[in-house]
Amino acid sequence: MSGPVDRPGRAWTWRGDALLLDLDGTLVDSAAAIERHTHAWAARHGLDGATVVAASHGRRDVEVVRLVAPGADVAREVAWLHRLSCDDTEDVVAVPGAAALLDALAPRVWAVVTSAAREVALARLAAAGLPVPRRLVCAEDVVRGKPDPAGFHAGARLLRADPRRCLVLEDSAAGVAAGRSAGATVLGIGPERVPTAHHRVADLRPVSARSRGPEVEVVVAPAAAPASGTARGLREVVA
Repeated sequence: MSGPVDRPGRAWTWRGDALLLDLDGTLVDSAAAIERHTHAWAARHGLDGATVVAASHGRRDVEVVRLVAPGADVAREVAWLHRLSCDDTEDVVAVPGAAALLDALAPRVWAVVTSAAREVALARLAAAGLPVPRRLVCAEDVVRGKPDPAGFHAGARLLRADPRRCLVLEDSAAGVAAGRSAGATVLGIGPERVPTAHHRVADLRPVSARSRGPEVEVVVAPAAAPASGTARGLREVVA
């Protein structure tokens, strides 16, 4: 399916088989906690906290450690970050609109694909008051993290869906790149524009979903952020 460039005042609509949702920054606002943990870890190694935070967006802890502290004991440092992330979930809340969107989706049509470890992901979902998905792809489940598409391919397989008929919801450049590489349509979430996302919203409040036979339809209300381009699976809804 394909559609024209979005125009002001018209809804952005996608129809396909399944949704693959990132966790941090997409369903859960954990930015304050992650920044706090990352700064604490950076201080342990005499690193600039802001630089490490910027490098961590969308990446697994193991990849961040290898990137910014190549001489460190990776297993030990990842374990340190893991424990802190599980124990400290202060300030972790649901992204506005996340609960309503998940409530509207049948469990069979959505999965969470996150760079977080499973225990961390479950702790953040609980802190945010969001349901645990039946299908959850975490850091332990892939050899290569985002921007590699392996996680989204794994999520699509769990849902028995073609990645090209999936909608990825992502907040980071690495995650958007992974979704694009998987062949999916990508809806960017958050205040920061990622040019390669097919469309963007500041949060999930303008996003609604419903079943249409075997398909799922996602509609972004026209008051949301302007689109950045066209994509497979996009349609316009005429008011």
